[in-house]
Order: sequence, then C-alpha cells, then structure tokens
Amino acid sequence: MKIVDVRSPSILDELDDCDGFMWRWAHFGGMGRIAHRLLPVIEREVAIPTYPDQATCWHYDDKAAQALLFKVHEIPTPRTWVFYDRATALSWLSEQQFPLVMKLATGAGSENVVLLKSLDEALRAVLHIFENYVLKLKQPPKLGWVGRVKALGRQVFLGRKPLWRDTGYEPQAGYAYFQEFLPDNEFDTRITIIGNRAFGFRRWNKVGDFRASGSGRIDYDASRIDERFIRLAFLTAQRLRMQSCAIDGLLRENQPVVGEVSYTFMARAIYDCPGHWELVGEPESGNLLWKEGHMWPEEAQIKDFVVRLRGENK
Repeated sequence: MKIVDVRSPSILDELDDCDGFMWRWAHFGGMGRIAHRLLPVIEREVAIPTYPDQATCWHYDDKAAQALLFKVHEIPTPRTWVFYDRATALSWLSEQQFPLVMKLATGAGSENVVLLKSLDEALRAVLHIFENYVLKLKQPPKLGWVGRVKALGRQVFLGRKPLWRDTGYEPQAGYAYFQEFLPDNEFDTRITIIGNRAFGFRRWNKVGDFRASGSGRIDYDASRIDERFIRLAFLTAQRLRMQSCAIDGLLRENQPVVGEVSYTFMARAIYDCPGHWELVGEPESGNLLWKEGHMWPEEAQIKDFVVRLRGENK
C-alpha cells in the first residue's frame, strides 16, 4: 500500500504500480472538482479499479442528478421537480400548494434546504437563483427596489453573474429544485449499506425544524428501525450499483421513500451502531441477519475492495 497525492501533476504516474485506488472525497475543499476529472480517467482509461467507482459516486452531492436516477430506476421518493428555465418554474409555482421544500443540488447536514411557505417566497427564491450564483441557500431575500437595483448593477458592471471568491464549494445557478413537503416526519431513518451490510439509526429533527440531517439527535436502538427502510436501502444500492450507499428515509403516506442518497458519511456515526444487518438473498425477500458489535465503515469498505481486487487478479 502507498499514499498518493490527488493534487499532484504526476498522479497518474504515481499509480503505475498500483492494483487499485481508494479515495474518500467529500463535497468541500474543491475535492469534487478533482474527483470528477480524475476518477473517470483512472477507472475507465487507465483501467485501475477504484473505490468509490463511478456508479457509486458520480452523482454524489448532486441532488438534481439523483432525481433523474431515482426516476429511471424506480426508487420511491418524495415528488420532485427540477427546472432549468426560469419562466417555466415561475409558471409552475403559480399553480402549486404550499409549503414546498427547495434545495440546492449540493449540501449536507440540512445545509441548502429551506421550506417555502408561500408563493411570494417561492417566486423570490427562483428569481434569486436564476439571477445570481448561490453558495448557501437561505430563506429568500426580500429584495425590494433597492435590492433589485443593486442586483442589476452587479450584472451590468461585473458581467452577467456576480464574481465570487473561491471557497472550495461549487456555486449554484440556473436551476430550481423543489420537493414536496412530507409532514408528520419527526425523524428520518438513515440506513448505510456497505456491500451486504446495513447499519441503521434514526435522526430526530432539529428542535423547531423539519430537517433531521445534522441534528445530532441520534437514536441507535436497532429494534425501532423500520425493516422496510433497510430493504429499500439495499434495493437502492443494488439498482444504482453503489459500493456504499447511505439513504435518508422518510414516510410518504406511510410508505418508505428515499429523500437523498450519499456514497460517503460520518464514520463515527456508523461505528456507534451496536451492530448491523447482513443480507442473504435479494433486497425485497432475503433474510436480514443481525450481527452484534461495532464496526468501522472503512474496515468494511477495505474488506470488500480487497476481495474484488483478489478476484480480478486471479
């Protein structure tokens, strides 16, 4: 084993004597820019197995792309709409019931997720993201005539879009992402799949909020996990061909749905699970065997990857 630097101009040369490549990249620090350029070349052109592979991670931190994947693979989700034309989005909003959830394609820990309670808020939000680069989604600003003059001035003197200092996050613009609001979900169910293993816990919403991600209010009682979410997570991982897969599960009319999916997650939260389930058979009908004891997710990922490399090197 050796450590390489993905930011090195000679990264491909450094991989010459490698049988596989593992890199846990995240949505911050500009890592996504490197991953989207480097990992497809390593996996497809150099033909070195990677963890995560492209099926697992190309859609990471891109909820708009995930919405398309979920539809193609018939993964149950809240109703979702993504618009790339401002006029169409504004027209559609005029016929909707509120509240609606609006999200940026990127973000974790409930970041960049807001609840729009009125048509006025929604219209302002759409105008904001179609007229500006957005790094953080907040409740829509009340521009008024002064704000509109300033926005126009930015476009006239700085170009069509305002300038931003690079923070390592990708600025968002030119689309509007909406999801139906699912009331009466006091928590979500986070199920993480690694190979044939499932780790699960419930996350209670933030106090006075509809969002659970990032609340820190975690219930690790495995007996309270709805088995349907475990099977849905295995089904999602199978259909999307993901080596690791964490779903945020919610109930829609008492049926489990996937709010979002991520290939990566906080390792400590997985380790703190008192055990995990192992699937024997197919997601919808196979046996779920409980395995007591803590396990670091990296251990499971490395074991799976080594098995794959040994199989390919036979």
